[in-house]
Amino acid sequence: MSFLDELLKDFDMIAAVEASKDASGKPDPYLATGLVHGRKGSLSFYDTLRLGAFLGAQGAFDDSGDNW
Repeated sequence: MSFLDELLKDFDMIAAVEASKDASGKPDPYLATGLVHGRKGSLSFYDTLRLGAFLGAQGAFDDSGDNW
């Protein structure tokens, strides 16, 4: 793939992460993954890792503090 294709794919992933944020600003990893898969159909392993990195950078996997 060319540089432009990779850049557009990154933009789609970032847009999905931003669209999946709730009222508190925390992204929903399940919703973001569904949005990306709905747009692209299927993702390679490398693309899944990049999506996880974008979600992690936005705090999607941080502990919410709601412990038992």
